[in-house]
Amino acid sequence: MITETGRVLKIEGGIAVIEIQKKSACAQCHAGCACNIETGEVIVEAKDPIGVSVNQQVEVTIPYDSALKASFVVYVLPLCGLIVGMLSGWAIGQRVGVENIFEMIGGFGCLGLSFLFVHYYNNRFKKQAKNQPVITRVLVGA
Repeated sequence: MITETGRVLKIEGGIAVIEIQKKSACAQCHAGCACNIETGEVIVEAKDPIGVSVNQQVEVTIPYDSALKASFVVYVLPLCGLIVGMLSGWAIGQRVGVENIFEMIGGFGCLGLSFLFVHYYNNRFKKQAKNQPVITRVLVGA
């Protein structure tokens, strides 16, 4: 489990919005976080099964395998799409006699298709309960 601590900003229908100071573990998380690079803060929506209050310090966890799957889909699949597209374009371009343009078209075409898949996967990934961050305990009360 990836565990971080943060401060509850607001609560809406069993979901808490939490502000987390960006740390090294945040680099592993790609489950829909909205990072604010200038202030080094991450805003996360997490399930609230324990009933927290605004301004409480809480511990938030997300399963490590969920973060790993999301990282793979976001980083590795587009790279594979680009490489497969370029190789396919190169093979077609050799037959036609214009390799470079077909490599570019194939590479960017497959890269674009992989981004569409990532977008589709992200929508399904966020809806699965096992992939959502969860508040596990209250550290300091407000």
